[in-house]
Amino acid sequence: MNEDAAVNDDAAGDMRGDADMRLGDALRREADAVPVGPAPVDGVLRRGRAARRRRTAAVAGGVTALVAVLAVVPLSGELTRRHTPSPPATAPPVTAVPTAVRTVGPYEPEPIGRGHSMALLPDGAQNYVVGAGDIAESVDAARGYTGDNIGPESLSGGRIHDGELLLHHGAFRTRPLPARIEVRTDSGARSPASALRLPGEPGWGVYYAFGDASTADEGWTVTAYGADGGVLAERYFGAVSGP
Repeated sequence: MNEDAAVNDDAAGDMRGDADMRLGDALRREADAVPVGPAPVDGVLRRGRAARRRRTAAVAGGVTALVAVLAVVPLSGELTRRHTPSPPATAPPVTAVPTAVRTVGPYEPEPIGRGHSMALLPDGAQNYVVGAGDIAESVDAARGYTGDNIGPESLSGGRIHDGELLLHHGAFRTRPLPARIEVRTDSGARSPASALRLPGEPGWGVYYAFGDASTADEGWTVTAYGADGGVLAERYFGAVSGP
């Protein structure tokens, strides 16, 4: 019984082996019948390039959106308050160097050039002395003077002519202080003036400007300008006849 079973098992195994061989041959014949083409390299590359283009377009769109957001940010919030506005298209012309209003002590002669000095006195109203050389005695004498006593938003004026020297001088009484003062003669010659004032808030000061001696026989106009270019005060002085 055992021997017969062994023989049957061997026969069954041989049958299974023949079936496996026949199945393998059939699969090989089917595989050989399938045409084999070249590797699809070009197609893969084309699909890769298309994918990269889509990713690049997406990134570019994101950058554009970011720039647009940054451009809008300065229009609101704290950045707007710190933004410096652009200058106007047509700025007002500057016709003279801005006046530097210097503060000087009372009664102290202040050299102004070409051997001349000026001194401002707190006594009286718009009281000052101008002259060549040592003016100390003139300053002491002026302590008893009342000064120009000009009205608000006004100017006084005088000049010293000595050979080749022409010195325009006067007092101003304006609020605010002038940003610049200019002297203009009848012939159109312009001279920027310098200015002095006393400490504190005296409400007045003096100006001086050296001009062309050839215009000594002409009248002149003195104009005080504010920081915005507007006229604070202006006055015309006619020509003085005689030596």
